[in-house]
Amino acid sequence: MRQTRGLARLGPAPGQMVSYLGSAFSSHDESAVPRGPSAGGGPAPAPVSGPGAVLDLTDVACGSADAPRDAPGVNLHVPGGQCVALICRPAAAASDLIDTVAGLRRPTAGQVSVDGVQVHMLRGHDMDRYRADRGLVSMRFPLLGSLSVTDNVLVTLQSRRADSAARDRAARLLAFAGAAQSAGEPVETLSADVRWRILIARALMPSPRLVLAEDPAPSLDPDSAITILDLLLHAHAVFGFTLLLSSGSVATASRCQRLVRVAGGAVVEDVLIGGDDGWTRGRVDRIG
Repeated sequence: MRQTRGLARLGPAPGQMVSYLGSAFSSHDESAVPRGPSAGGGPAPAPVSGPGAVLDLTDVACGSADAPRDAPGVNLHVPGGQCVALICRPAAAASDLIDTVAGLRRPTAGQVSVDGVQVHMLRGHDMDRYRADRGLVSMRFPLLGSLSVTDNVLVTLQSRRADSAARDRAARLLAFAGAAQSAGEPVETLSADVRWRILIARALMPSPRLVLAEDPAPSLDPDSAITILDLLLHAHAVFGFTLLLSSGSVATASRCQRLVRVAGGAVVEDVLIGGDDGWTRGRVDRIG
């Protein structure tokens, strides 16, 4: 297994949220929004988005003062449709790596490829189009208090104008996420778990083939965190997108199909965890 360079904490710069949100979503066929169990609408249909995106990281580094000089960078291949948990030390490195894949920051070294698109080479409108097809679920890019719940889901339409079809899609996504009843409420009055539901609906707006998400557990009580994780994994099963989930919790990571751990600037663990065999589970238990 290849090792990695360290990844440093670099949160979104002022205006970065607008940069991401301003090019994140576009309208898609309304039939692609299922009414799953979380919406109370009966059994969920089969996956509708097709195979998820294929992700390849080659010698990727985001820059870090504590990164070993000889670390070769993050090397990772994620097949389409896989659900991967990413655990990093330091923890902030996971956010940096997710931002790099999302096109919100450039790697200091290496190559990022999504479905063959060389993300690290994109500029201008090409980068905007790439970002438009990603789903991002993160409290670092929170809901906007000046907008309604529905407009928060619609806020990043490339056209900047939402037609009736887009609004119907947003309503169906909110229902799928179990947040339809909150559509008319002011954002500032919403509980943390409802905000997470809306963030997931927002991320699903472009029918993404790749969703990049951060663990909801740090900002929620344990029961709510489990419920939101269930919703995210249910969406992954229904829509078929590739999911990269950053987490500091082994319990959360063990819900995914695969766990990748980055420590000291290197990939030090990469294990399939879908099985219940003792050997695999023992390796996962040692990761914390």
